[in-house]
Amino acid sequence: MTNNKLYIGILTGTSMDSIDCGIFNFNNNEIKLICFQENDYPADIKNSIKNNLNNLLKNYKNHELNYYLSKRYGIIINQLLEKEGITSNKISAIGMHGQTISHFKNGTKNTSIQIGSPEILNKETNIKVISNFRQDDINNGGEGAPLAPLFHDYCFKTNNKIRIIINIGGISNISLISNNKNNNVFGFDTGPGNTLIDTWTNEKYKLPYDRNGEIAYSNNYSKELLDIFLNDEFFDINAPKSTSTEYFSYDWIIKKLKLSNLNHSDGEVLSTLTKFTSISILKSIKKEFNTCDEIYICGGGAFNKYILSDIANEAKIIFSEKIVVDTTDVLGFPPKCIESGLFAWLAKSKLNEDKLDYTNITGSKEPVVLGEIFSS
Repeated sequence: MTNNKLYIGILTGTSMDSIDCGIFNFNNNEIKLICFQENDYPADIKNSIKNNLNNLLKNYKNHELNYYLSKRYGIIINQLLEKEGITSNKISAIGMHGQTISHFKNGTKNTSIQIGSPEILNKETNIKVISNFRQDDINNGGEGAPLAPLFHDYCFKTNNKIRIIINIGGISNISLISNNKNNNVFGFDTGPGNTLIDTWTNEKYKLPYDRNGEIAYSNNYSKELLDIFLNDEFFDINAPKSTSTEYFSYDWIIKKLKLSNLNHSDGEVLSTLTKFTSISILKSIKKEFNTCDEIYICGGGAFNKYILSDIANEAKIIFSEKIVVDTTDVLGFPPKCIESGLFAWLAKSKLNEDKLDYTNITGSKEPVVLGEIFSS
């Protein structure tokens, strides 16, 4: 058992809005955040992925972006270690996710593709790197996502409450935390998080995202359009399930708009997309669970005040006036840091040879040790 050790988690989310890097201390069954840093996503890498995605998918294993992204990861990690006065030999391992460029299910076949080279990151930092977590889950019969629920349970386990953690990144996923009555952790992707909001904001307003949900809040949403969005086949699929920004894309929005009998302003569409994120999450929770005591939100969506207030208001109607809705800040874990903590924890779990049970989350066949070690 590895106790009282430092691990790094580094990732880039599906929205490609930042490179998140955190250093965490694991002491027995507790996690402590040492430091966390959001870093600008290199515009050249982001544009290359978006503008050349089809060609990238054909040759992603040998593409030069693996090198450039991992070099950037290495610079970020080395600078953060220097800033914190931590030498590389104090770090047990880096949990590296990489950049997802494709995630889909075709029949019974699951595919999840990330770019980034753990070999290069190992050379750049001289630290052991652990990666390929999603691929290992797929090899075990799972969908490769979401991976967060077991980590959410590790951090936020409760004894007597029905507690749900909502992670709102590009895609949203939920985690039902275990308690005295429920020993099984459960979770799945609920659908879009920030991806449709960001895509529309970028296309129509030339902004990377709708800060605090201000544009959406200043417009009214369309009930007719919201119903069209919610009447998507993805929401009829039973868990376990996952999805991606390939499915919930700009083309998806245009396709749905064509089903409407009304003309909608850009602001009305944005407001409806924002409402759609919150309502689709809550409907997904209600579909699986009759009741809920507490909801805590993490990920970038936790900073969208429209989404946060909408989830709080709608949850009181759907579940109970007494329901608690807040961000994970009140539980002692800043919302934006949690996903980097996830990959640090996955790295720790690999070194400890801990078998992780994703059978009720990704649909994997049995508990297995996830991840591959890269060390020179």
